[in-house]
Amino acid sequence: MVNRNRPQGPSATIRRNPRVRALVLLLLATLVLVLASSAQAAAPNYIVVSGPGLARPIILSNWKENLVLLLAVAHARKASGITIRRLVHRPRFDLAEFWGWSGRTPPTSAKGANQHGQFYPAHGTEPAVVVMTADGVTIPRLAPTSLMRILARHSVPIRR
Repeated sequence: MVNRNRPQGPSATIRRNPRVRALVLLLLATLVLVLASSAQAAAPNYIVVSGPGLARPIILSNWKENLVLLLAVAHARKASGITIRRLVHRPRFDLAEFWGWSGRTPPTSAKGANQHGQFYPAHGTEPAVVVMTADGVTIPRLAPTSLMRILARHSVPIRR
């Protein structure tokens, strides 16, 4: 016989049984932590731009902006063969990436970076090129407009 005064179904079972409720809360907490960790792993906490022509290293410290930068690189077109061959003779900046630095003192130099990339400003008739690991692939790519805007906003020369 069903008691019509008591709620039925899965949600009623969760509310009545403390063990089931504790298990559901534990699973939800685990899911939240896993998703938060994945989101934090999507971009470096800091990117330090350094190299000849800069008075001092430039620190990109906005995680959301760094995510936009990295996504722009991931979706950028690959550089052509001739453009890649000419990179050897072009000026460039080091892009030192600091992953997993949340809560730590911001870096002041490239020392201790987890990963490095390069940014080659536009030079003469050659387009700007970026070399960073994105989606697990490290290849020269044509620097997209959104990357150029971010760098210019931080006073990184985008043309030399």
